[in-house]
Order: sequence, then C-alpha cells, then structure tokens
Amino acid sequence: MTDDFSEGLAAVCSLGKCGYINKYGKIVIKPLFDSAYSFRNGLAQVHIGSRIGYIDKTGKYIWKPS
Repeated sequence: MTDDFSEGLAAVCSLGKCGYINKYGKIVIKPLFDSAYSFRNGLAQVHIGSRIGYIDKTGKYIWKPS
C-alpha cells in the first residue's frame, strides 16, 4: 500500500510494516510502524501496536507515549 504524497513524503506499507518514501521512491524512514499517516505541519502520526506517536520528517519521535 502506498499513500498519497504529503509534504514530499508518502507512507508505504509492505509485509505488515510501514515507513516513508520520497518522490524518487527512495525509503527515507524505515518501515518500523504498524500503521503510518500523512505528514501535516511537519509531523506524522504512527502506530506500533496500540501505541500512538508522532514523528518528524527524519523519523525522530517528537512525542511518544510512555
């Protein structure tokens, strides 16, 4: 599955994990997430199991629940 591009990146999911590609098709954030959503205002919501977090365009967590 590939999502639409938003802010230069698109979520892609394969073999049960999701990450992000750039407009050239290069993986820029490794597929580590169970689900991943479009970037908005520089952040994207991601899920690992029942945990929800937000990452920036480098894949760094900005907010992650404890």
